[in-house]
Amino acid sequence: METGSVVSVSMPVPKYPVQPMFGQPQEMVVDLVVKINNQDITYQKLPATLDIADFGNSSVVLSDSREAMNAEITSLKQKSMTILNSLDFHKDMIANCDRILSELNPEFAEKQQQQIEINTLKTQVGEMSKNITELMDLNKKLMLQLKKE
Repeated sequence: METGSVVSVSMPVPKYPVQPMFGQPQEMVVDLVVKINNQDITYQKLPATLDIADFGNSSVVLSDSREAMNAEITSLKQKSMTILNSLDFHKDMIANCDRILSELNPEFAEKQQQQIEINTLKTQVGEMSKNITELMDLNKKLMLQLKKE
């Protein structure tokens, strides 16, 4: 997360060039230039009447109110804490779904067993490769010692 400071704000202009139907208020927007890490970034067509606004689909939140920003940050933190706290629940859910799928679908159980066997073989081959490398190094050292004698 980064914080920045507003360099400039444009005059409010109507969001849409066409006048709204009678009785409907025209939404006004502004363009902001914000300095973040010594770089000026322009944000266009932000609602002029809001204390806080998201900018498009990015993770940028702009606000002219410390209270609104504090509330937004607290909300984001709470959402992330909720997700992290539910991690064990979802791991258990995946394991339970896999178990039920294995019971209901013999093909799924067979695929799971094959994957376990493949992973075991990969681990064993990796260990064997490491051991062979170590043996080759020991063999080289032994050959060098025998040549010296």
